[in-house]
Amino acid sequence: MLIYEDLLEWLESAPTIQQLRKKAKELGIKLKKRMKKRDIMRAIKQEIEKRISQTKERASSHMGTQLVQERPVQKGEELPRSYGKDKLVLMPVNPNWLHAYWDFSPETIRKIESLGLGYEIVLRLYDVTYIIFDGTNAHRTFEFGVDVRFTKNYYFNVPLPGASYILELGYKDPNGKFVPLLRSNVCNAPKNHPSDSKRERWLDLRTKEKRVKPGGEPYVKPVEKMVGSSGIGILQNVSPSGGGAFIWEKVRSGLGKGGK
Repeated sequence: MLIYEDLLEWLESAPTIQQLRKKAKELGIKLKKRMKKRDIMRAIKQEIEKRISQTKERASSHMGTQLVQERPVQKGEELPRSYGKDKLVLMPVNPNWLHAYWDFSPETIRKIESLGLGYEIVLRLYDVTYIIFDGTNAHRTFEFGVDVRFTKNYYFNVPLPGASYILELGYKDPNGKFVPLLRSNVCNAPKNHPSDSKRERWLDLRTKEKRVKPGGEPYVKPVEKMVGSSGIGILQNVSPSGGGAFIWEKVRSGLGKGGK
């Protein structure tokens, strides 16, 4: 909640109208073109107070989560909004879309709420196909600015079906350095074409043993013949660079005998 208290202090520091409009855009506040400075400040203040109220409601709801976990959920009872544990899960939807959802422990919530001005919460999606990811060696990195304090899931449109992805949730400091807080599982996006595998999968109903064996004969390409250099040209003391060299030699020798 410190980030919102800092914003209230910032409003008291008499920012310019340009700074106010920029901050309103960052907060997702829609402004009219000819709004006066005091109206913009009022709109920003109302939005901050609204978010502070929502944060307090979430905190009180989270405090009651432990009581909910001590007994089974009864029929018709709503599920808790948080389970008080760090979790970031990435799962496939189809070859072009992935879905992520998350939950936070009290420690992670305090870290996020303590971020000051200049810090940005982001999600980073990494293409980790055929590699062991160490945090820096992804093939490609995609960044999404998502306020994880007000939503608990997100859908990603991925450019490469059949690839493997990992998601990290974290924040960027004022210098642009990314600090991860949570990391997801490896998620394999489905392919967008039928499998070319010819393996046969069998189950022995008596022993329940699974067997996998190749389906059909392996495909072997036939031997192909290629047109190479002309052997006749070699007999005529012509460099074996191809049939064209032999033809040119015959034309040149004919010109030498029949005319100038």
